[in-house]
Amino acid sequence: MGSTPADLKRESEYDPDRDELAELRALLLGQQIVELQALQKRLDDPNLRAEETSQIISRAIALSVKRDGGMQRSLYPVVEQALKISVAKNPAILATSLAPLIGDAVRKAVAASLRNLTESINFTLERSLSWESLMWRFEAKRTGKSFGEIVLLRNLRYKVQQVVLIHRETGSVLQYVKAPGEGIKEAELMSAMLTAIGDFMTDSFDAKRSQEFEEAKTNDFFLWIHHGPQASLAATILGVPPPELKNVFARENELIHQQFAVALATFSGDAGIFDGARPHLQNCLLGQSEQPKVSRRWLVPVAALLIALLIWGFFTYRRELRWNHYIARMQSEPGVVLTGWRKAAGHYEITGLRDPLAADPVALASGFGIDPARVAGRFKPYESLDPPFTLHREFDAEQRAVEQTIILFPVNSSALQPDQSIRLDSLEENLDRLQQAAVALRRKVHVTIFGRADQTGAESKNTALSKERAERVFDALRQRGIPPSLLSVVGLGNSDPIRHGSEAYQLEVNRSITLKVESQPHGDRP
Repeated sequence: MGSTPADLKRESEYDPDRDELAELRALLLGQQIVELQALQKRLDDPNLRAEETSQIISRAIALSVKRDGGMQRSLYPVVEQALKISVAKNPAILATSLAPLIGDAVRKAVAASLRNLTESINFTLERSLSWESLMWRFEAKRTGKSFGEIVLLRNLRYKVQQVVLIHRETGSVLQYVKAPGEGIKEAELMSAMLTAIGDFMTDSFDAKRSQEFEEAKTNDFFLWIHHGPQASLAATILGVPPPELKNVFARENELIHQQFAVALATFSGDAGIFDGARPHLQNCLLGQSEQPKVSRRWLVPVAALLIALLIWGFFTYRRELRWNHYIARMQSEPGVVLTGWRKAAGHYEITGLRDPLAADPVALASGFGIDPARVAGRFKPYESLDPPFTLHREFDAEQRAVEQTIILFPVNSSALQPDQSIRLDSLEENLDRLQQAAVALRRKVHVTIFGRADQTGAESKNTALSKERAERVFDALRQRGIPPSLLSVVGLGNSDPIRHGSEAYQLEVNRSITLKVESQPHGDRP
């Protein structure tokens, strides 16, 4: 039972203004109301929404790139406009950032020009047959360089005496290295001189920045300068340096700018922070001194030994190549299964299985330039299931069956006895299978029927009787479907008895016919 309004009025804690529906809603949906209020706060707070958006914007861009790139295309105009504004406001930032890349591109262009120069030198010297020329050509093949580059490197003698790193804006010496026993006492003098020359050219000849002073030369002295965006490398060189040396200076100067970009931009007079650039300057201290003349008499025995080694290596390689080809042939030879092979001291040994109908592996060695007398073959017989061998076996079996057949006749008669019909039927089947095997092997066969008579009676009569017996078998086989062109008859009389003697069983065997199969290749074999 529930309480009535009267009962509620009688309770001391009853409040007529209490919102019972709100309390019920709080009890049932309290957690959801709190979450809705928090969600409303997030939607009303722009700072909170911006922070949440910044956390997912990178993930959204990555997903867009994987899906269709739509966000990339929408950001292109914004990025291009921002880049234009940045370059217009401060072009030096972009120039400083691109300097290493531009330097690399310029260096590649210069390298292409030098390659053309070395090719012309190569054409001039290609007919030279001196020993040094041959050695240079061998070095060009070994190192992958052109012959002209090797000529330059081996004929130009030079030495980098000192290298100075100079801050372009202030003219201060940032680092200085020199070769042992070389160089000037004050590197600041070189910096001041180069700065003065540069100012003179700019003021007197209205030279642009890209046309700055880069090289000076006397009889045996070079002064080289490589200008970077914020620092220059200057070097004094004795002799005639190769053009490739400029690529070394350009590369090291670019590495210095990459490593000390901030320090160069904010340089305030403290050169100690550039101590780490000394290894780059030392990489430029290159040179090549004149090689002392040495006796070359040792070249004759060395050359003879080298020629002997080459000849020995050639014949060894040729033997190895022939042996490998021979083994590969034996591994694919029908009816031959190799299970092992080895060679030692000029002798060879092969082992395995061989079908009696297969080619002789030892005899085949001569076809590969290998002396069969040096090859020992140890093979166990087996029967191969390759079709040519199975056909040969079938042909041989049918041939033996035909040649072992004997048809007997009564005394003084050429009539076929009923008990010989079974042998004739078997002979017919053997001849049919023999023909089929011969066709498959592309062979032509012929069967000769020899008639015989025993030694009793006159010889002339026995000769005629033996031929009649052969013709009687010929007719019987022809009636059974054997082609007449396959058969021929010969009467031997009693001149070639199967058995000698006068006993009844010996005379009976001689009153008979036998068959002989002859075969030969018919056309080209497959």
